[in-house]
Amino acid sequence: MKKILFLLLLAPWLGACTRHHETFPSEFWDSIALHAPVQLPDSLLDKGLHQALEADDSLHTSLIYFFKGRKLHQDYFLLRAQECYEKARQYLPTPSPVRLQIELDIAQADLCRFNHFTSQETGLLNQALNKAVQEQDSLMLVRIGIIRSNCYKNKKEFDRAMEELHRANRYARSVSADRQAELQAEMAVVHLYREQPDSALAHIEHAIATQAGRQEYYRTLCKGIRFHIARNDSALHYFRRIAEMFPLARKTEAYRYMSEALYHRGERQKAFEFLREHVRHRDSLDADKKAELLDKVHAIREYRKQQQQIEASESQLTRRLLQVYRLAALVGLLVILWGAYYIYTRRRQALLNRDLMQAQLSRQEMEIRYLREQEAKEQLENAQLTQKVAYFKQLNEITIPLLMRSRTSSGALHLSAEDWQTLRNNTDACFDGFTRRLRNAYPQLSDEEIDFCCLVKMELPLAILAEVYHIAKGSISRKKMRLKEKIGITDISFDEFVAGF
Repeated sequence: MKKILFLLLLAPWLGACTRHHETFPSEFWDSIALHAPVQLPDSLLDKGLHQALEADDSLHTSLIYFFKGRKLHQDYFLLRAQECYEKARQYLPTPSPVRLQIELDIAQADLCRFNHFTSQETGLLNQALNKAVQEQDSLMLVRIGIIRSNCYKNKKEFDRAMEELHRANRYARSVSADRQAELQAEMAVVHLYREQPDSALAHIEHAIATQAGRQEYYRTLCKGIRFHIARNDSALHYFRRIAEMFPLARKTEAYRYMSEALYHRGERQKAFEFLREHVRHRDSLDADKKAELLDKVHAIREYRKQQQQIEASESQLTRRLLQVYRLAALVGLLVILWGAYYIYTRRRQALLNRDLMQAQLSRQEMEIRYLREQEAKEQLENAQLTQKVAYFKQLNEITIPLLMRSRTSSGALHLSAEDWQTLRNNTDACFDGFTRRLRNAYPQLSDEEIDFCCLVKMELPLAILAEVYHIAKGSISRKKMRLKEKIGITDISFDEFVAGF
């Protein structure tokens, strides 16, 4: 019946994928379809996903990715299931159905439980619980309460498990009778773990009174509890009948619990028998898990191998098509080049003479322009040289008489402080504040060294410099070398530096 309801609710939308989520009937979100095992074929899911992506329908895309993840999840393809769940979250529209968000949280929490990511599992379940409380969704509150109770039950925190079930029981009146019966049965089981058989009997009787759900299991459990209260050996018979109704994993846990309970009651022989059954079922469970894991590994390996073969075939086909396209392009290019060459050869003779004449004319114009530029450059250099010669003549006409006027009666040159100041003023006037610029650039120079630089700037003969400083010409050269080192000149001479400064 669940499969029929599931297909009737989903197939029309997976085939169309064009409606907004507000047009979904409310019974779709309230149905068992969201958390029942997915029985739809992959072809239908892939077809619906393709149509949803083409129609840019984010809700259907998210929903189909969720169902693909559920199908992979129930087949234990956990990594691929997690990938589908993440894509389902990415495509969730704004706003999106809260029920779908809660289902995603619960599904990913189950993956975290399988991988022993306890903190992530708790966070996702708390997130789902908060959303259900905000929406006052009784169905989801009851379901989340049972899931959280199972988490605490696996940790042997039975008091907290019972608290979760009592919290869920507040909303039980608004859910179906099946859910109410399931909730009462879970409370009965937790009371058994807490060694409270009287309370367990009361809850299992409430579950039977609903006349819904797994009545055979509830009635068998009720009989087992009654015999357990009476300490009758028939309780073990009913326990075995109940255990056989569960999957192998739950059956293994049940035998271990019964072994511990019998051991605490002092019935060690029976406890040992149940422990042996527990070990046998645990070994079978481990073997099944290993076999299933190996099957999944082989399936993944085969899948990857097939994918690689498909990719290699597609790559080979693509290379062949590319070679054909390249050959066709090459032939077309050769035809175009031949046509272009034919046209070019016909026009070449007509254009050759004109191109040659234009080239000669251009070359002549360039030569003329170059000669004019050279002539203008030479004229400018001659004018600068003439101006420079005239300028230095004028400067020497000012400076040399000044020096000659400072000769003593014996014929020796002796410049006074006033003469040096006049010399500096003339140099600054002719060379745009030469002493000020030199002092700012090289503050380590003394006044006497700056005066010497002024005489060098005026390009006075070496003989006059020797007379001014009353030293030999060689000493003047050494003085220049010392100043060159002091200033830090390395690549040019001192005279070139002063002349260019």
